[in-house]
Amino acid sequence: MGASMHPTRPESARRATRTVIFGLALTALAGCAAVAPPPYAARHAAVPPGHMPPPGSCRVWYPDRPPGQQPPPGRCDILHHHVPPGAYLVYGG
Repeated sequence: MGASMHPTRPESARRATRTVIFGLALTALAGCAAVAPPPYAARHAAVPPGHMPPPGSCRVWYPDRPPGQQPPPGRCDILHHHVPPGAYLVYGG
């Protein structure tokens, strides 16, 4: 195996990492806020403008909760490890 292969990491984890990196690259190129659903989510979240996280922050968004009952924004590098199934990670731009 080559140096870039991770034999202990399942293919789904590598695919998820590539998806997140691609999403972050697109967000940076777009220069605006974007919603990046985790790989297991199929629909997009509708986040009202007043509830978008500030630039450089992220927010876990639950589509089945009202905007006022969403968790507060936080650090993207921490939150992206804590997005439960059915929720989305919203990036502030």
